Amino acid sequence: MCNMNTLDITPTPRILRTLGEIPFQTWQCVAELIDNSIDAFLSDKTAIPEEDERKIVVTWASDSVATDDRAIEVTDNACGMSIEQLQNAVRAGYSSNDPVGNLGLFGMGFNISTARLGEVTTIMTTRRGDSDWVGIKIDFQKLIDTRRFDAPIIHMAKSNPAEHGTKITISRLRHGILTELPNKENEIRQRLEAIYASLLNNQEIAIYVKGRQLRPRNHCVWSESRYVRYSDQNVSARMMIDRNLGDALFDLSRNCYLTADEAEQYYVDQQEGRDLPAHIIERGKRLTGWLGIQRYADPNDFGIDFIRNGRKILISDKSLFQYENPITGQKELQYPLELGTSVGGRIVGELHVDYLLPTYQKNDFDRSDNSWAQTVEAICGVGPFLPKSRKALGFSEQNPSPLCVLVNAFRRVDKGTKCLFAPNDVAKRYAAEFRKGIRDYLDDILWWKAAQEEDQKQSTGGARATTSVNTGETPSDDISAYISGTVISPPQVIVRGNPTDDSQPSSLPVTTPQPVPSPETSKLDELIQRAISVSQLSGRNYKFGNTGSLNVRVYELSRGSIFYRGEKKPCFFQSDGIDCDFVYDPSHPLLAQYPITAKMLLLQYLSEKLKARDSLPDLVSVYAELVETTMQEAKIDRQSLQDRASSAFDLLREKLAVALRDRAADVVNCVHESAGEVEETVTNLIQSNTALLTAFQSGIEEGYDAIDYVPPKTLYRLIERFPEDVFDGKVLQTPYITINLQDEKATLRARDESKDRALSFIKDALRVISGYSQRVQKNELARASLSVDFLLKELNA
Repeated sequence: MCNMNTLDITPTPRILRTLGEIPFQTWQCVAELIDNSIDAFLSDKTAIPEEDERKIVVTWASDSVATDDRAIEVTDNACGMSIEQLQNAVRAGYSSNDPVGNLGLFGMGFNISTARLGEVTTIMTTRRGDSDWVGIKIDFQKLIDTRRFDAPIIHMAKSNPAEHGTKITISRLRHGILTELPNKENEIRQRLEAIYASLLNNQEIAIYVKGRQLRPRNHCVWSESRYVRYSDQNVSARMMIDRNLGDALFDLSRNCYLTADEAEQYYVDQQEGRDLPAHIIERGKRLTGWLGIQRYADPNDFGIDFIRNGRKILISDKSLFQYENPITGQKELQYPLELGTSVGGRIVGELHVDYLLPTYQKNDFDRSDNSWAQTVEAICGVGPFLPKSRKALGFSEQNPSPLCVLVNAFRRVDKGTKCLFAPNDVAKRYAAEFRKGIRDYLDDILWWKAAQEEDQKQSTGGARATTSVNTGETPSDDISAYISGTVISPPQVIVRGNPTDDSQPSSLPVTTPQPVPSPETSKLDELIQRAISVSQLSGRNYKFGNTGSLNVRVYELSRGSIFYRGEKKPCFFQSDGIDCDFVYDPSHPLLAQYPITAKMLLLQYLSEKLKARDSLPDLVSVYAELVETTMQEAKIDRQSLQDRASSAFDLLREKLAVALRDRAADVVNCVHESAGEVEETVTNLIQSNTALLTAFQSGIEEGYDAIDYVPPKTLYRLIERFPEDVFDGKVLQTPYITINLQDEKATLRARDESKDRALSFIKDALRVISGYSQRVQKNELARASLSVDFLLKELNA
């Protein structure tokens, strides 16, 4: 009979190599090592002289180095470690770090990241005043062969007694790592710039990757001074967050908060005068940061960052934009809805949540902990964001939470200052310059100007309000008369008169020839004085192939005309090297009366310049590439068109629900006139709001709120039926009751014509969301696009 009290269950060294199978991405492995260096800096700031740069350097060998000799190195000049601290730092599962204030939370992090990268890890460290560097070498294969966890200690003499810091070298890299490092260098750098943005902004610690210093990847957001109107209030484009979520007992040994049952006994002990055990602390939960609106929209590049102790754990998280019904468990997307698939979202933010518990991979938080639920409620409030969803679930009060207010105030992306939205292709182009740190693009002035230009286009039909219509001296329908000879050349001097022979007397009276003025040709400087800069069309985004881009400056003439040899022209173009200046006259018949835009003329000039500069054989291919790269907003895409139409009908539905409430009974009766539309409405109610089902089916006034669920074609009928409650700015800007002529019949005819005109555009938009066949003609899509634009303008004016 075997009589033993204990069994030795010490794992074999093979466990270290097995850690390398845990799914860590390469950038995560590098970040784990950087975290430890950052903790070393923050643990004792006084140990390093202020004049020394606090520096972390990450590097790896290039492809020119033999495979077996390639290595990854992470070096810092922090305070260094003693031999005892070094032993604990590399021991699997050990962590002396404070789980509350440090980045390196888990002792396994070092072992997982190094095992994931390579087979051999050497760590050397020294402190100020030490005589040499001391370190150990961990070779997985040797440890497995000896079946022991013993690693040799290495000593190396210092070149300078003042040296201090730690150097980690990982060699015999895994095959996948050898391939990934050179191919994903930029991706790794950008990821590190994102997760350490908060620390990098403080400029306390410099991090270098492959010789280049990391720069914080900051959000491109509108300033706090910008706002939109929502619920009769100004909603700022940037909201500051500072919430105290209370205190809770925290177990340092288990790295978790105590449950209510666990904490109860400790609270009783405190009331009786007994101190908490050393491993139990009372920890405050303070949520700080901001939420704001990005200066551009994107289907993927938006969301909220969650930062713990200066390191981003979640980046562009979108989970708070979904509402999970606590009864059914179903999740409903709350943002973005309008144009979500094509344009995308633009709400971003940075929330500092030092009190939350991250997972061991540091790519999420423990969402089962009550602290996460407290955070979500502080940001999102109780219940869904959208009024329609709140009404369906029985929430009668408003949701005043910061994210709810932002979602409702900024969910629309109609171009202009009303929605604080510049044309997205322009906004993204500016954002690219913002990322480069170009000074003119750091604030939001250029985005604001682009949004203002959209306001001017909408109010003047494409021309500026200061531009008067110029019909020209000789109106013509011949387009060639406008675009021929538009390249400005030096004027020719023409002298007219009667030549005479001065040596021969003349009996005729001698008259002095009057000089004939040269035909007028406009000069750039003079045109610029009469023009306004157009930021949307200006910039360095005009290029072909891999050659350098052109620097284009565009101006719109605000008064006068453009002349070439006395003839009025639609535009002026001049270039010097890569610098190009383009001035156009929006009142010229070519631009005012034909489906030709200033940008089309500009691209023609640029195509000719690029073709000549690069000796290209085909002008059309150059023009086609310029169009594809710079006119994405003008592209008539079936999906984006349907998204815009759906967005317009959603807004129309919201405004109709308010405008027709006093006619509730009449509206319900009108809806019930169509059995097919009633059936569709009932189907929608079954899926979304069964509480309204009985009242709606009964046809009583209390079923009015079902207007939120009627099909779009019902909205068309309601507008047709109740024009006096819809037009004249109540829902649509189209005049109706305000039309009053002396003759009553003439008044009725004029009102009907005004109503029918608006309804024709709405009918086109209705066809869009009903779906088009794949063989629909471009002209039909273009017409539908203009109709949707009309509807949006009518709703947003």
